Amino acid sequence: MKIENKKLNMVSQILIIDNDEVFNNNLNDMFKSFGYCSAQSFDIKESAKLIEDYTDELCLIILAINKKDDECKELFKYIQKNSDSKIIILSDKEDSDQREKFFKKGILDYHLKSNTIDYIFNDIDDSLKRLSENNRENILIIDDSKIVCYVVKALLESRNYNVITANTAREGVDVFKNNEISLLILDMELPDMHGTDVLDTLRDVYYINNFPILVLSGSENPSIVREALKKGASDFLKKPFVYEEFLLKVDLWIKSSKWQKTIKTQKKQIEDNLHSFEALVNSTIEALFIFQKDICVDANDEAVILIGVNEKQELIGKDIFQIFTNVTDEHKDELKDNKIDHYFEDTIIQRDGTIRYVQVKEKNVTIREKYLKIIAIIDITDIKQKEKMLNNQSKMAAMGEMIGNIAHQWRQPLTAISVAAGGIKLGYELDINDEEDTIKELDSIVENSQFLSDTIEDFQNFLKNDRITTDFSVKDAITKSIAIISANLDSHEINIVNHYDKNIMINGIQNDLIQVLLNIINNAADILKKKKYSEHEKYIIIDIEQNEGYVTICIQDSAGGVPKDIKNKIFEPYFTTKHQSQGTGLGLYMTHKIVVENLKGSIVVENRNFEYKDNSYFGAKFTIKIPVK
Repeated sequence: MKIENKKLNMVSQILIIDNDEVFNNNLNDMFKSFGYCSAQSFDIKESAKLIEDYTDELCLIILAINKKDDECKELFKYIQKNSDSKIIILSDKEDSDQREKFFKKGILDYHLKSNTIDYIFNDIDDSLKRLSENNRENILIIDDSKIVCYVVKALLESRNYNVITANTAREGVDVFKNNEISLLILDMELPDMHGTDVLDTLRDVYYINNFPILVLSGSENPSIVREALKKGASDFLKKPFVYEEFLLKVDLWIKSSKWQKTIKTQKKQIEDNLHSFEALVNSTIEALFIFQKDICVDANDEAVILIGVNEKQELIGKDIFQIFTNVTDEHKDELKDNKIDHYFEDTIIQRDGTIRYVQVKEKNVTIREKYLKIIAIIDITDIKQKEKMLNNQSKMAAMGEMIGNIAHQWRQPLTAISVAAGGIKLGYELDINDEEDTIKELDSIVENSQFLSDTIEDFQNFLKNDRITTDFSVKDAITKSIAIISANLDSHEINIVNHYDKNIMINGIQNDLIQVLLNIINNAADILKKKKYSEHEKYIIIDIEQNEGYVTICIQDSAGGVPKDIKNKIFEPYFTTKHQSQGTGLGLYMTHKIVVENLKGSIVVENRNFEYKDNSYFGAKFTIKIPVK
């Protein structure tokens, strides 16, 4: 006797008993290669002792038995009496009588050794997997014969099935009603009701559909078979039945029942997932449309609200441009394109004629060889209206600052004009006018009047609502910005320092950049005005650089920097550190918006130390990057 792995301590332990060493070794190697814990015995006599010692660890015994080998048959009896292990018989020759006797005694399976090792292993592997799952399956037997119920119950329980028996139809129907049954084994000749009537009851009351029912009958009448199958039975066996055939059919119908349960479970999961997905889609703030070949095949609740219809069926079947009637020709071409995804803003018209501003995101996908276009739309009408309001407020704030700048710019020239005119008038009244002095006074009036005219032109240019993009000089934009507010800066001893020589050209709207520069410079000036610095400490330094297709404008002040707790908020609308009477909180918000959206650039702020004229200063540094083209 040869025993491998004598310490049989795994639940999945398999014992192979066969004196054919080649076959035994080959089968054992196959089990081990697939992770099973197996042992071998080549001596029939000594196998009994091995089984006695390790009976609790054995789950399966594979016993090779020959027709004339009485020792093997005795060992089989010993195993059945002293072990709970499942038994699979291997035989050298086919013997139908012997085979049926073994199945009647509860073996798990019967194999001919003439089959290949692969075939035998795969079949045993399937049997072991079924054993591990069979305890989840309930089988109901309705038969008035207690002997039949007892024998069948024992056979099926040896295969790990849960078996419930009933001796009357009513008892069986009641069990069926209160338990989850995987297979019904039904005798046709019952004392209280015929089997066909039981089938009618199950069909009419419990709505059985494709439920496995194995009918047993001792009758020779062929019409019983026909009626049973017509009324919902799945299969038929005549009593007395062949045990191997019976067990094979039970296994097959249980397998079918498992598939039905799996399909039912999967179907429910799919339905639940679809409901969850539909609920998720309908809970989004986006209106979603699905098109196939430019025809709407589905839409969510938000889509119904956005278009202004009563239900989504009014959208299903509509062409894409029957729904999106107001998009521009450019965006129509993008929606027709099935290869590239697109993202844009446009307007749509609701059924009542209302125009809504929308953001459109379109994506082309392939699902199960179907080409679909998914369009997600967000209604941004309220956002656009708020932006318009913010722009108007920003313009009003800018005009207020302009009026203040005009007052600063005009104060000195108006004083000079007033003094010159007063001097000329006084000279005429006292008759002491000197022609040369009078001409000088008049020249002064003309010069200051021209200055006033120039400043009016500067302010008019700034306030123009001209949205045509042109190539313009960054240097000129800075010069015009400083000219508008120079008097205000001079009156508070704020020094502008220009660190640039190049005349860099960019494409855009010059007034947008001027507004950005004015907002940043005025913001720094407002803080510097409050500082008790000497005139040599109030600085705003402007640098320009060009590299890698961008122009970089840096504006550094000496105002002490932005507090850390608000640095991340200064570009938010309505955020201001000034008193309500002094600021709206829109200046830097509009600055950020103009740089990002109009000039297609970026703007950041940081606190920096810098050196100027051998002195150290600390303040905020705004860095603006704008593409040259």
